[in-house]
Amino acid sequence: MAQSLVKLMETLERARDGAPCTNREWETKVIPETVKKYLKKYDLEHTYNKDEPVNQNLELADRFFEAALEMAAEIGILMVDTESVIKFSREEILEAVDRAPDHVVVGKDCDQITIRARRPEDTLPPIFGGPLSIQVSEELYVPITEGILRSPAIKVQEGPSIDTIFGLPVYSGSPFETAVALQENRLRAEAQWRAGRPGIPNMSIASSTTEYGQLGGFAGQTSPDNPSICLILHPAELKIHYASFHKAVVGMGYGGYIYSGSYAMIGGYSGGAEGATLTAIATDLLQYPIMQCHFSAGTVYDIRYDSSCNRHSLWAMSVSNQAIARNTHILFVKVVNQTAGPGTYDILWNCAAGYLCAGVSGMTYTIGPRSAGGRFKDYLTPLEAWFSGQVFEASAGVSLEKANEIVLYLLSKYEDRLKEMPKGQSFTECFNIRTLEPSPEWRKIYDEVCDDLEVHGLVLDRK
Repeated sequence: MAQSLVKLMETLERARDGAPCTNREWETKVIPETVKKYLKKYDLEHTYNKDEPVNQNLELADRFFEAALEMAAEIGILMVDTESVIKFSREEILEAVDRAPDHVVVGKDCDQITIRARRPEDTLPPIFGGPLSIQVSEELYVPITEGILRSPAIKVQEGPSIDTIFGLPVYSGSPFETAVALQENRLRAEAQWRAGRPGIPNMSIASSTTEYGQLGGFAGQTSPDNPSICLILHPAELKIHYASFHKAVVGMGYGGYIYSGSYAMIGGYSGGAEGATLTAIATDLLQYPIMQCHFSAGTVYDIRYDSSCNRHSLWAMSVSNQAIARNTHILFVKVVNQTAGPGTYDILWNCAAGYLCAGVSGMTYTIGPRSAGGRFKDYLTPLEAWFSGQVFEASAGVSLEKANEIVLYLLSKYEDRLKEMPKGQSFTECFNIRTLEPSPEWRKIYDEVCDDLEVHGLVLDRK
């Protein structure tokens, strides 16, 4: 831990002494031009294949890795607070990646698990945690979370989040945010106890939009016998800010595991699917020398659909997963973003396509789902979380070819409606708050989708 903290301070010093660059120049010139340069150099332009949302060309993934490694060493990452660039050489990046763990042990007692590095088509099941930090009402936090944690497919808890404390709104960056972390800790512990999962590993703080929640609450969620995973998300692709370093210092100081990264946006600074693939891999690699992390999180997201379940995003996620899994031993995460809401066929189709693509391509671990795109409060139910974990686990041992076949089938079910996915139903509309069982209609949808997947070759453990 002490060595990591020393290195973190050295990184901060590099930020202070780095070459100056404005945010506007970084977004409109540096990223687009550097991405274009390396796509051309490695002959990666126009390699997106609409017929292979699960990439079948592993040599292509390896070329993307080499291009991203070289690009990461040239471009570095922008510190937005100082408008300066933090850079590490190729050798420093590879040394940090080599030092990174290939597994971590989290949780305690019967909920203790080992999260291990995987490869494409690996027979080792990946690890699923849930849910994401979707906002829920204070009074619904415990029943929703208890319901989610009742499934053994959920191995780690991150969310949900609350945006009020004792009924008062939480203002970002204020003492309300520091206090809401303490309230989240209390509610989380109660939900875990009610679900019979007091030893489940935590990933926190879900209700922290700035560093204040992490500063106020992380110590209450981690312990020497059950270290928590410190959640650190940067402002945008290939950017970082002081808030990230505040969180990392807290995580290291209390013996937690560091999870850090940001989104690579299709339609953003890096351009199309190929550019986002490149920046996602570069983001993963740069987390190790910069943040001394245990998990990197270079997620791919398509801003045209607010989703990562469309064809372009799935391909980019598949290629970037394969690139990292085949060329390193690091633990990495890419979040699957669904836009359909609970109580619909569409959310289950979104989840199945995303988690099958991710798992078969070598992803280590993920958190989800993002029900209804995370846009609506209380639009989160245990059923789609259970289903997501079951699909992710079932991806182990599936071939890339078979996975591509299933994902193409699933895309045919929903991709023509990606910009108008149904909002669905809230927790109280399709779940019994007393028994924590789904409504008959919601259960029927789940059973039908599971049966259909089984017909197409993906058998879920419906426990």
